Amino acid sequence: MTTTSTWPGLRRAARRLLTAAVVGMLLATTAVTAVAGPARAAGYTGPHPGTFTGLGFDTCAAPSDDAMTAWLKSPYGALGIYIGGVNRGCKQANLTPGWVAKQQAKGWRFFPLYVGLQAPCSSYSRRIDPAQAAAQGRTAADDAATKARDLGLAALSTIILDMERYPAGNAACSTAVLEFSSAWTARLHEHGYLSGLYTDVASAGLADHVAAYSRAGHVRPDLLDFANWDGVRTTTDPKVPSTHWVPKRRMKQYQGDHHETWGGVRINIDSNYLDVQLPATRHRSATVPPGRPWARALWARVAQAVR
Repeated sequence: MTTTSTWPGLRRAARRLLTAAVVGMLLATTAVTAVAGPARAAGYTGPHPGTFTGLGFDTCAAPSDDAMTAWLKSPYGALGIYIGGVNRGCKQANLTPGWVAKQQAKGWRFFPLYVGLQAPCSSYSRRIDPAQAAAQGRTAADDAATKARDLGLAALSTIILDMERYPAGNAACSTAVLEFSSAWTARLHEHGYLSGLYTDVASAGLADHVAAYSRAGHVRPDLLDFANWDGVRTTTDPKVPSTHWVPKRRMKQYQGDHHETWGGVRINIDSNYLDVQLPATRHRSATVPPGRPWARALWARVAQAVR
């Protein structure tokens, strides 16, 4: 297989919609030694990504069924799918319940991504209103949960909020993001889904969530999905305390925007390393037990509540 990569930037969905032209990007081509594809449990129907350690990729639009079959020869075992959000960019002609079922039958895991309102201090046009941040977070979670259920994604799947880079030093902005994120997480729990957060290590988004990790009243994301395009397949980073999002509640986007070809099919992707385990998590409304598993174009209900 071959890969062609560009220098790090934003997650694909945001790059396609929010930073329409990136000037001065470096283009490099590297050869990668082919490796055997990962073991997959055919017929998987559990939560996504569930318990999974290995490589995943995300791409702006869900690939065709034939492409997904060809990519069974790749080292990737999980796929990021953009299920919704006001800032989602690419059309999702392939992303249907039938497509999801077919990929699950092949053993693919998913990490669902939702590209909602962005930080009020960001340059994006669709942003959080600080006066309504919590309400907007709940509305986004309601929409994300509906879309996940409609696609057939099992309860306890983790839906990742794609919060793109925003600058530090604006307390009101940080507060609005945290209120949105906390409400997003709490509402997803009410719907029976787990919550994730995507952020860049260079963004105030990571620092803000680290600072609020144990803050009273803040409902933190269940999973941290962070970007650091250093090419290292790990879930550790100096900016993430070793006591946060553990055990096995992290994934890393270690390489951005590049092309790879597997099984004769070329796709533009970002590469990720996942080390996640479905946790036994007591929320206010339920105990969730362990179980099986978006400028370049513009960017299930709680498992029965128990006490």
